[in-house]
Amino acid sequence: MSASAWAALECDQLVAVAQTTLKLRDEGATLSAVMSEIERGDVRQKLDAQELNLLRQIVRMSFTSEVSVKEIFEACKAGELGLPKPKP
Repeated sequence: MSASAWAALECDQLVAVAQTTLKLRDEGATLSAVMSEIERGDVRQKLDAQELNLLRQIVRMSFTSEVSVKEIFEACKAGELGLPKPKP
């Protein structure tokens, strides 16, 4: 995902983050390595503190299989992740 795509988090972006997290985990990446990607300057500059914390949660919960990609998508669409509920 390009840095410009991080301007504001949307459900599709959170799903992509979760899918990428699973792919990296399955390829042998550690959780700390995946988390370090979030801490890079370009991502940090595009997100506010709340969005950054949400992104960290999505990565952690996806990596540990606490929630599925589908559950993340459904919670996001329902407005349960702290993001504004998408307009229909």
